[in-house]
Amino acid sequence: MTTSDATADPRWTETSEGLVATFQTGSMVRGLDFVTRVVDAAEAANHHPDIDFRYPKVTLTLISHDAGDTVTEKDHSAAREISAIADEMEIS
Repeated sequence: MTTSDATADPRWTETSEGLVATFQTGSMVRGLDFVTRVVDAAEAANHHPDIDFRYPKVTLTLISHDAGDTVTEKDHSAAREISAIADEMEIS
């Protein structure tokens, strides 16, 4: 993934809803740990994804509501951070 384009990571797709990725966590406990880490990163960046947490996966959507519901660099940056968390946790 490049520094400016989160969609270089095949887990992320840009749709009309924003940048969307689904992560296979395998269990509710692991999924909750992943979501908790994503929320911590989102709070630090003050940029929050929409989170759909279901067994055995977590789907995240990033879009900048304050920029007219468009995908911005803030979304790409958050996607890179989330991907790094998933990689660290060995979540695909």
